[in-house]
Amino acid sequence: MIKGFNDKFTIKLDTSACTSCIAGHSTELNDTWYYKDLTFESGKIYGLVSEYGLGCEYLSYFLGGRIEFEKVRVCCSGTPISRQDLCDVSWNLEPSREPYGKNQVKRSIEKALSRRSDTMSFQDITGKFLLTEERYSRKFTELSGERWRASSAYGYAQNKRIYFAPYNSSAFYERMCSSNLLKALHELTDSGALVVLPVGSDEFIKHIADEVIYLGKSYNTAELKNFNTAFFGEDWVH
Repeated sequence: MIKGFNDKFTIKLDTSACTSCIAGHSTELNDTWYYKDLTFESGKIYGLVSEYGLGCEYLSYFLGGRIEFEKVRVCCSGTPISRQDLCDVSWNLEPSREPYGKNQVKRSIEKALSRRSDTMSFQDITGKFLLTEERYSRKFTELSGERWRASSAYGYAQNKRIYFAPYNSSAFYERMCSSNLLKALHELTDSGALVVLPVGSDEFIKHIADEVIYLGKSYNTAELKNFNTAFFGEDWVH
């Protein structure tokens, strides 16, 4: 882990060198991010809001180090970093999208704790993230409402600094928060980590995020109307 991630940190995305309007299309995610200079601060939850396919999941995975930077310049507290630097400190909250999802909860967390230099115990982790004993032996992907809490706990045990996620609906976040997800997310941000949550609407996320970033593209409807009027006449649209 580079030194900048050990303390409070700021991630800045500089798109000034980008010559096209978009960072590219991810076939795997079916999502496209329209370039925009952005800043993210550690210790905060960010809601990334856009229609599906207009950038929120792309940006989430970008911050997770899963997408090539292309010409975007990324800095951590003023120091240029690579995609691998982000990948090393990031954690996907959704186990079904990652190999660790097939692992057992307790065994995984205990193994991660054994590599730490402090005295944090498995019981300390279960108290922070409200893990239930009857689910200790389950795989991460076998969990439902506790799934992201267990994932957060595993990432926390490994001292991950950025937590990202795939696109989800407002209803998903409401259900997960009804299962104490917010307690887990606050444990992460209280430790100085950064959390990014992509979603299609701000209806719910604005109540749990420290900041909401709106993504997408602007539509020049006046230009579109003039273009079509030239071909179809004044009555083509009302």
